[in-house]
Amino acid sequence: MKEVKVVIPDDYYSIVECESDGKPSIIVVNSALKNFKNRDVFGWTCSLTIYYKDLAQNGMPTHEESDLVLDYVEKLGSAIKGDPDHPNALFVARETCDGQLNVYWQVNDPKPVHQYLQSIIQEESYPREMEYRIEYDDEWKSVEWFLQDFPEKEE
Repeated sequence: MKEVKVVIPDDYYSIVECESDGKPSIIVVNSALKNFKNRDVFGWTCSLTIYYKDLAQNGMPTHEESDLVLDYVEKLGSAIKGDPDHPNALFVARETCDGQLNVYWQVNDPKPVHQYLQSIIQEESYPREMEYRIEYDDEWKSVEWFLQDFPEKEE
């Protein structure tokens, strides 16, 4: 097996506010990955969708609902990432829109991620309904939209 030295950039987050099908959308993007060179090392996309239960207006969650789900996603993200010094996954983005939260990671080895998420589903140890998908994507096509240069928001 070929050994590759990968330099992982420190996370840098950007917040993007936009609309999707006329609904507000708030996206948090790890902008540090825009020019990441070793994409093939993290060649699997894990996308997770969590369905909010308590909604305010325009399909956005209440503050309490958002806090509950985001705390849960932080725990999931830590487990999916694994060892911070040698991560198995890189957080790419999360989008809140139309009653759901979509989260995206690029993964090196999908097996432990799949096993972990399956155990959560089997144990029913999740606060809200959720589903996930892991697909091979060594060119990061499924997350490239999040890594674009977004126009600056006018104040």
